[in-house]
Amino acid sequence: MKPTIKMIAEQTGVSTATVSLVLNNRPGVSEETRKRVKETITKLNYFPKRSASQLARKQTGNIGFIIWEDHFSEIEMFYSQCFLGMELAARDSDYYILLTTVKLDFKIPSNLPRFLRYDDVDGVVLAGRVPHNLVSMLEKRKIPFVLLDYELPGKNHHKVLVDNFQGAYTAVQELANSGRKNIGFIGGSSDHPSIKERYRAYLAANHDLGLLSDENQKDYVYARNKEITPEIGRDGIRKLLTGDIPLDAVFCANDTLALGALDELKRQKIDVPGKIAIVGFDDIYAGRYHAPPLSTVRVPKVELGKEAYKLLVEVINNPKQISQTRTISVDCLCRETS
Repeated sequence: MKPTIKMIAEQTGVSTATVSLVLNNRPGVSEETRKRVKETITKLNYFPKRSASQLARKQTGNIGFIIWEDHFSEIEMFYSQCFLGMELAARDSDYYILLTTVKLDFKIPSNLPRFLRYDDVDGVVLAGRVPHNLVSMLEKRKIPFVLLDYELPGKNHHKVLVDNFQGAYTAVQELANSGRKNIGFIGGSSDHPSIKERYRAYLAANHDLGLLSDENQKDYVYARNKEITPEIGRDGIRKLLTGDIPLDAVFCANDTLALGALDELKRQKIDVPGKIAIVGFDDIYAGRYHAPPLSTVRVPKVELGKEAYKLLVEVINNPKQISQTRTISVDCLCRETS
């Protein structure tokens, strides 16, 4: 027999109203009773239908998570952790997280995700670089959405961002404090707002700390407007090394670039950090277990996903609220490459 709320109430010795409060994570129930009800729910293997409040508001109980397919790679793993954060945040709620990827040359309606085609989500989180025409479509259809680690120039959307400027500034500052004075920069996806902020911080730190002059700074920068890969990091360090500059450190716009740079330095038998120090940004798993472990700026990716979920639920429940920007703090991790 399929378990019911009534069966849970009878076995727990409480009213069906109390079971409903627990299922909907509402106040008014003691911790002891809440624990007992949850144990009975687990024992009976009970799965609730959509809540009455959702049905009344004609909500689906689904939230979409959309990511550009090139971001969802084994190398990056950045947005995979953000998705995990959303999933963890949703576990004690009525919402299910539906993941899909889209191409950057996204076309409407042919490439429209199924859950948008059939109006099967109450809101969407758009992670990283996303097609701008998709954002316009969501606005036109009045579907609540939150941008995660991305923003559109001149637009005021709900978004959750990393403190890219402070993180990059601190990374350059740490290198300078350790005695490095000629710090290069390697970047990819140079039109991405996050990368732009990290480059802006690199320039500001050089200026404030009295490191490179405006005249020779360009000799220390390698940037490509191309999706980030380790190969850009390898090309970047090769280009900087062939220049007539006393390079002693490099700040890379993310860890994938830094790992590529480290591979090239190892191939050329250049000592790290003895001759050149390397610092990345993001703190991906591959960097932690690299030999030597990569110094980086740690981004709490799971917390980023949790905050995006929290903001989206607020927007779903109050769609007329003023657009918000929530910024997640980061910190510098000095490991063996610096």
